[in-house]
Amino acid sequence: MRAVEKHPSLVEHLFNDSRVRKYGMMVLAHGVKGAAKKINPAALYVDAALSAFEAVNSYLKYAKECQKTKQILAENRKIKSQLDAQLKILKIKQETSLKEGQARLDELSRRIQLSHDQRANLLTQVKKHLQIIKIIQKKLKEEREEGVSFKQLQQAQQALDHLLLTSLMFITNNVE
Repeated sequence: MRAVEKHPSLVEHLFNDSRVRKYGMMVLAHGVKGAAKKINPAALYVDAALSAFEAVNSYLKYAKECQKTKQILAENRKIKSQLDAQLKILKIKQETSLKEGQARLDELSRRIQLSHDQRANLLTQVKKHLQIIKIIQKKLKEEREEGVSFKQLQQAQQALDHLLLTSLMFITNNVE
């Protein structure tokens, strides 16, 4: 709260105060000696006492408002320091969140890279198995032509077909 002066200048105060105008006009009309004769000394003392009381009252109001202003300023400084502390905490939390998010992204990309590498290794192993299956298929064909037991050849061919089918399914699932 601001303390605002009621009269910004002394001259303005003199023109606006009714008592100053009343007694000032007496002084001007009757001169200094004549005004002194017309003015009642008791009224002058009472008026002076009333003016002194008003001055003291005004000063006490002013002091009270100054104290309120100091209290408000102190409260504003307290709130500002609390807000600054909160702002620092929020900045630290934001930096921590960003670092944690970056760490999670790095971990995910590392896992993706690892699974990509593992998938590539598995595919190379499956390709090797397919080459082995082709060799086994050629051997089974040669055995058929030589006349080995039909039942054993049929079981071996079924197992080989099942192995070939699962290998192809694994390749198609991992290539997508």
